[in-house]
Amino acid sequence: MKTGRLLKFHRPGADVHAYLYQEGDEMLAVIYLMSSAGARHPAHRITGLTADAVEAEVRAWVESHYPRD
Repeated sequence: MKTGRLLKFHRPGADVHAYLYQEGDEMLAVIYLMSSAGARHPAHRITGLTADAVEAEVRAWVESHYPRD
């Protein structure tokens, strides 16, 4: 199991979770769509050189695909 950070976004029609972690010299994020039944489905993957850059891209992706309303 990798150690990282979990970001949660509660949006109309979906809960979106993003798990950020480091693998070697690269930062990664996997974005999951959470169902009401507890199932999770990978929706997108982001890579970058810094945690800040990856987190910013995650937030932009979530906002563009699942706006706050």
